[in-house]
Amino acid sequence: MTLRWWISGLLLLATCISYIDRQTMAVAAPAVAREFGLSDQQIGHILSSFLLAYAFGQLVAGRVLDWTGSRWGLSLSIAVWSLANLCTAWVTRPWGLTFFRFLLGLGESGNYPGGVKVIAEWFPPRERALGGAIFASGASAGAVLAAPLVATITHHWGWRAAFLATGALGFLWLAVWLVVYRTPDRHPFLSPRERALLSEAKLTETETTALRWQDLLRHRQVWTMTLARFLEEPLLWLSVFWLPKYLVDARGLSLLEMGYVLMIPYLTLDAGYLLGGWLTGRWVRRGLPLAESKQRVLWCAAACMLGLAPAALVSSAAAAVAGISLATLGHGAWFSNVMTIPADLAPRPLVASFYGITALGGSLGGILFTELTGFVAGRWHTYAPTLIIAGIQPLLATLAFRLVRGSLTRLEAPARLGAER
Repeated sequence: MTLRWWISGLLLLATCISYIDRQTMAVAAPAVAREFGLSDQQIGHILSSFLLAYAFGQLVAGRVLDWTGSRWGLSLSIAVWSLANLCTAWVTRPWGLTFFRFLLGLGESGNYPGGVKVIAEWFPPRERALGGAIFASGASAGAVLAAPLVATITHHWGWRAAFLATGALGFLWLAVWLVVYRTPDRHPFLSPRERALLSEAKLTETETTALRWQDLLRHRQVWTMTLARFLEEPLLWLSVFWLPKYLVDARGLSLLEMGYVLMIPYLTLDAGYLLGGWLTGRWVRRGLPLAESKQRVLWCAAACMLGLAPAALVSSAAAAVAGISLATLGHGAWFSNVMTIPADLAPRPLVASFYGITALGGSLGGILFTELTGFVAGRWHTYAPTLIIAGIQPLLATLAFRLVRGSLTRLEAPARLGAER
């Protein structure tokens, strides 16, 4: 296996740890709520504090990573979020939960912009969807591990022990990262063949070096992707933050049962990441343009995400989990292609910044739905309305890429934009 695939494996582990850490609160929420006497709406506020920091943090993190480089930027990111998760174990007041969830979101905001930047540096365009899929699949792997891990630790030793155990994982990864990782031009173990491949890929891409960060805001590609992520990503955040509580409150599972049942939709999420990346690469190898290949996958994925709507209405818990699992399969395929669009369209010095701007849209959509779900569940004791809306919106998100002219074409320098006008 060549070095770039090992690098994507390291990113997978970082993403896995990030999802274990962010899932810890969601899985332990029933126990935390009992100790502090928290309502669904208060839990929603605590979870939203993570998303608030995560949303605006990614906007800043993209610029910081493009400035510091991926090695030190990702190191800072995982150190901050791991410390935040550890410190949650000593919280004695509800405001402490909110504060450390906010700090966790701030730290984790660097993971995806940094990972996308690394993928852009290490992978040629035809492999980026699959490289990004491997990296992103750490999300579902982390969620799969978090559910039984946190549920078991919480059941036997309490929720505080769960935060201590999960928070320590990031520091182990950080030690390996600092020893192993360098950029391709500085890595001592890069083979001549792989170095030639990456150099050739860099030469074939038109690097629009005249672009600045603020120029990104002038491009329809950036705004289209921001809108699409705003519409599609509520499905993910509902799965991450509310699915554990939904299975306990609405479907009658015990905390321990929920921990193991929750593995199913997260395993299909993982399969979706890999399937989406593989399908795009397969169609490109058959001669289909990259943009069209991604469009095909996005439409298929959006159709799968419609499974969330009927899942909200069926009486059987097994049928509901099946519909949710189909929807998470679709999200994985959709996101593994969308997350690498900045690497396809932007010059490498601005890839993380492009990603960070569009990630703001996804996180704002997540904040809105996290708060809305808490309000609806608390007042009417149902999750159905938000589940149905979140299942339909990905179709609108995918339609945006089709309707907006040039939404998947490479960014152009300001001078060329002026010439067009």
